[in-house]
Amino acid sequence: MTIRRESPLDPSARSSGAAEDLSAFLKSTPFIQSDHPKIRQKLAEIITPGDPDGVKAEKLVAWVHDNLEKRPVLSVPNALETLENRVGDCNEHAVLLAAFARAAGIPAEMEAGVVYLRGRFFYHAWNVLYLRDRGGWVTADAVLGQMPADVTHIRFVRGGADRQLDLVGLIGRLKLDILEMER
Repeated sequence: MTIRRESPLDPSARSSGAAEDLSAFLKSTPFIQSDHPKIRQKLAEIITPGDPDGVKAEKLVAWVHDNLEKRPVLSVPNALETLENRVGDCNEHAVLLAAFARAAGIPAEMEAGVVYLRGRFFYHAWNVLYLRDRGGWVTADAVLGQMPADVTHIRFVRGGADRQLDLVGLIGRLKLDILEMER
């Protein structure tokens, strides 16, 4: 498998082809409570409504990165509890970023797979955001403060906790080796 770096999309780029139905990626869910008043109140403190989607997304990634203590949490993450507790691992960061983005009108979803850090691959979760002003879907990792997420991210699933359960069978059995790296 060859993995290439996602390049930042040209702000003048526009998606081509048939319009994609993004409504599912804007909905509030039991874990991504984008319509909750506390989520919307904090969102209003972070972004400026007139900002382009890409600028809003950058502000949201930075806020989640800077304001959540990075610590493992043994629970099923939800955005509201994460906002209140201000602590979490990659799942809490991703669920809160998804809630903020959806509340801001930016279609958002969670992704999960592995990330290569400090010479090893680790389970990891991050987001993908649909940024109209940047031409389409862009990855974002609030734990690492990256948008787009770097090439060390390898996605296996896209979706919420139900989709991430599909990874359970892989954990501990997956073997990945880097054969060659170019810069």
